[in-house]
Amino acid sequence: MHYYQMTGFMGSTEDTAETCRNIDLPRPDDAVLFLDFDGTLIDIAETPDGITVGDDVTELLDRAHDRLDGRVAIVSGRKLDDLERFLPDFKGNFIGTHGAEFRIDGIRRPGAEYSRATVSRLVRLVEDFAALRPEFLVETKPSGVVLHFRSRQAERHSALALHFMDSLASAADGFRLQPALMAYEIKPDNVGKDIALKTLLEDTRLARATPVFAGDDLTDEPALGLVQSRGGIAIKIGEAETVAKHRMADPSTLRRCLGKWLG
Repeated sequence: MHYYQMTGFMGSTEDTAETCRNIDLPRPDDAVLFLDFDGTLIDIAETPDGITVGDDVTELLDRAHDRLDGRVAIVSGRKLDDLERFLPDFKGNFIGTHGAEFRIDGIRRPGAEYSRATVSRLVRLVEDFAALRPEFLVETKPSGVVLHFRSRQAERHSALALHFMDSLASAADGFRLQPALMAYEIKPDNVGKDIALKTLLEDTRLARATPVFAGDDLTDEPALGLVQSRGGIAIKIGEAETVAKHRMADPSTLRRCLGKWLG
């Protein structure tokens, strides 16, 4: 059993997933679409760089951008450089590093202020830890650092990773621990996908749009709750416990649903 299952990150395997027919999505003309990337739009891989972005993904995003008149954004924990590398032709908006980075209308800007000196110290310490434990994988970000334990060997040491990362986060003023699927991340207190979505939804062009957000991870839960509180549609991908009223089994199901919705 994966560690995130043992700690309650995932719900029962008997949870019932939905199809597009069960969800009353708004008309595309009235909607704004927000999508998490890993585990939502595409399948999770063994390593962050091991993902596959198929032609169906890029074609779907092109259709969404055209059909929604640009009202579509990728909202991801990945850094902006990675998102642009995997989706080089995407014309919509990017929210990277959980909201620490924005690319809006093609223009990059920071999403929050934080101590870059603290980030550098945290990265160095986590990289030193991983050098002693090569079964772990370190992912560095502009505003923090992630310790992954996706391999089976690393999962046996996940409690050690939790203790280490929690200790570092507690010692770093202005930062906190963010558990994720098979990973622990340290990020600034003032960074979150819900905070980022609030910023986007303040745009006057979206004032009357109904938000639709799909996500799979613990990091998506605050944003799922925010979207529902604003009368939007929140969709959880996978079996994890969630505040979302709707659920789909996997990224391919979501892609098929969105394809039908866009017409």
